[in-house]
Order: sequence, then C-alpha cells, then structure tokens
Amino acid sequence: MRLGLAILITGMVFGLHNATTAQPDPRQMSGLPLPDSELSDGTISVRVIRGQLSNNVTDHEVELRQGDVVETALTDTEGRATFLTLNPGQQVNVATVLDGERIESQAFAVPGRGGVRLMLVGIDPANPPVPARSGRVTFGGESFIQIELIEESIEVYYVFELLNLSDTPVEPPVEIAIDLPTGAQGVTVLPGSSARTRVDGTKAELPGPFESGATPFRIAYILPYSGERLAVSQSFPIDLDSVLLSVEQWEDVDFVSTQIARRMEVPADSPEGTDYLLGAGPGISAGSMFSIELTGLPHRSTTPSTLTLVIALGILGVGGWGAVGPTGGTENDNTRKLLQARKEKLFGDLVKIERQYRTDKMGSTKYASRRGEVLSALEKVYSELEQDDEPDVLSVARSPRRS
Repeated sequence: MRLGLAILITGMVFGLHNATTAQPDPRQMSGLPLPDSELSDGTISVRVIRGQLSNNVTDHEVELRQGDVVETALTDTEGRATFLTLNPGQQVNVATVLDGERIESQAFAVPGRGGVRLMLVGIDPANPPVPARSGRVTFGGESFIQIELIEESIEVYYVFELLNLSDTPVEPPVEIAIDLPTGAQGVTVLPGSSARTRVDGTKAELPGPFESGATPFRIAYILPYSGERLAVSQSFPIDLDSVLLSVEQWEDVDFVSTQIARRMEVPADSPEGTDYLLGAGPGISAGSMFSIELTGLPHRSTTPSTLTLVIALGILGVGGWGAVGPTGGTENDNTRKLLQARKEKLFGDLVKIERQYRTDKMGSTKYASRRGEVLSALEKVYSELEQDDEPDVLSVARSPRRS
C-alpha cells in the first residue's frame, strides 16, 4: 500500500494539513500494533501503563491469543511483556485485565521480518478520565480516500481521523457507522485504526466516546467492476471537513466528480513507481452523498476467464462424481470432506492464477512457479482420494495454456 506517500503528496500540493490536531492521549494508542524493524523477527512487545507513559505496570500478566492457543507473560520493570518464537502470518491479539477492566488490542498478523510494539493503557486511579459529554465530532481535514486498481476491481481505502476540537471527551449524538456501497467485498480494518473499530458485513463503526484531538478510523474494501466505467457513492454519518482523493493512474484511468474543485496529476518518480490523480474539494455535510465516476478502467473480455472457469467446474464435477459412493465409515467421511474442500480451494487458486496471468497481473516466471505448486498439491489430493479416474483428471489440469 502506498497510502502514506499519496497523503503526503496531497497535503503538500493542496496545503490541507490540519493544524488543530492535538497530541494524542495514550489511551487513543491503546491496542494499536506498530511494526518495529529493530525487534527480532516475530517478536511482540507489549507495554502496560496506567493513564500516562510514566506509569508503568510491572509484574503484571499479559496474554497473547493465537486462535484457541493462549500464552501468558509478565511485564518487566519497564512495564513490557515480550512474546517470542511466533509464526509469521499468524493472526494474534493481546489483552490484560487491569483494575477490573479488560483491555484488548486489535487482531494483527505476526510479521515475517521485525516485530510489533503496542501499548495496553488502563485508567490512572489518581487521574480518572473526565466524563464524556454530548458533543460534535467530524472527519477532520487529514481524512483521505484512496483508490487503487486490482484485477477487475478497485480497492478503496478510507483513511479518516475523527476530530474532537473540544478539550473534554465527547459522545456524539449519532452513531459513527459507515454503510459501504452496494457490492463492497472484503471489508477490512486497516493497521493504525482505533482498536475499537469494528466491521460487520458491509458496515464499519467506531463507538465513542472520543478524547480531545484525533482518533484514527481506517478501513478498506474491494469493489468489483465489469466495464470501463464505475460510479461510486458514499454518505457519511458526520461532516467530512474536506474532500481529499487519490486515484492510482493506470493507462486511461480518470475520474469525474462535481465535488472535486481542484485536481492534478503526479507522475511517478521512478520507472517502477505509480502515477496518481489527486483531487480536493469542499466539505461534505453529514448524510449527503459524495459521488465520483471512474472512467477508462482496464478490463478484458470475459471469454478466457469464463473458459477457465468452465474447465475448472468440469474438473470439479468429475471429481465430485467420483467421490460419491460408499465409504469406510465416519472417520473416512470426515477425511474425504476435508480433502474435497482442499481440492475445491486449489481449483479456485488455479482459476485465480490463470486470471492474473491473462490480465498481466502476474509475470511468466511467477505464473509457472505458482501453477506448478498448485498442480502438485492437486496431484497429492487426488492421490489421497484414490480416484480411479485420476490420470484423466490430471491430464486436463496439466494441459498447457496458450495465449
């Protein structure tokens, strides 16, 4: 993701940095995973404090959860608990119970290189938080929308800051929830978002109250398209102070919107870099619709992909037909179900690889390598299923593809 670069460029070009953003309260950083390349690979360092950075909590138990597996560690004299020898890519989260309050982090993936630092921040009994009052919050001037292109789809990133300009915590009168456009898929909470961010289907929400200053609210989703034009519309529950937009430029891609007052092109600074189309406009009132239309989107004839799908479905049909029949009991039934599920996933992977190669999203070397890996895994699955028609099935899967 190139979000940081695009935000920096847009801020420099349009001068829309928000000078009123206050220094974040430690509790706003609670539970946010921060990558640290200086840590040993796979290390998770968790610091526990009460209220302020000077109030370390020592000799206190912290738990790290990996699926159903829970590990525990005690904080040291600096308030840090350390977890080692974790599996890269594994989704984990950390938590502790402090003064009767359970404090949890966002779920995050263990990095393959370097580690992750984060804080779990409790209430300082000597300085209890000021009770929240009803008040106004907005999506501040640093809030940003970025659109990137993938195969027959766009990725949309909402990198927002929820801004409270008062000097006390506030609870807004409306729910901070965004209903994403029809067709949105793969809705995800981005790293750096508030630990309270939640996603339910195509709805993303961030419950209050909100401390003074900015609270990060960052989500992303995928929106498929089938032609060279795609209209995207979005309303927001609170005011958006200004519109900042970045669109990854690919071939003839452009955007049209009556709500964009200024725009410019920023070429890549290297042959491997990315060109951007940047836009800025006035604020959007709560409940009003922000709309843009993307044009010149790259798309291909669906015939090759359809043909690949037909072949894959045909293979699945043969495999499914061969799998029907008496088995050796419940254990065998469960084993065969797992193998069938594995087989279907591998065929899905094969179709995806073919699509990416045909649309120039994957080079020849990687295509040959990945296709070979998937076919090898398929051969192993079919071997375990012991299908009488195994040679015929594999001969279809291994037939060379010609562009």
